[in-house]
Amino acid sequence: MYLLLRLYRHIGTALLVLALLGMGAYKYSRISYEQRRLLELEVGLEQLYLIEQAHFERHGRYFDPTELDGGSPWRWLECCRWEIGVENNTFWAIARADLDGDGNEGAWRIDAQNPQVQLLKDD
Repeated sequence: MYLLLRLYRHIGTALLVLALLGMGAYKYSRISYEQRRLLELEVGLEQLYLIEQAHFERHGRYFDPTELDGGSPWRWLECCRWEIGVENNTFWAIARADLDGDGNEGAWRIDAQNPQVQLLKDD
């Protein structure tokens, strides 16, 4: 009988811990619309970096995405204004956008020397 009571107590404690973990995971795994847009922008810039590096390794030069026929194939570019500079041995890209709709535009940069997105101006 004593063993059965201890078993119920442990099961109850385990269920309580699981419930708290589930509630915490639900609360902290949700991100806002603005955070999702920022993540898409940053991942898109990192994707552009990887594509540029692969193109450089294959062809010995960087490519200019603005020369693509039919516009950009990247959906994440639709949310922002962007500039790109391509020279023989380097490239840079700057994206500017008001992701949170407050009227202040942020700016993010990626270039050939740095694979991580640099925040130039907070949105």
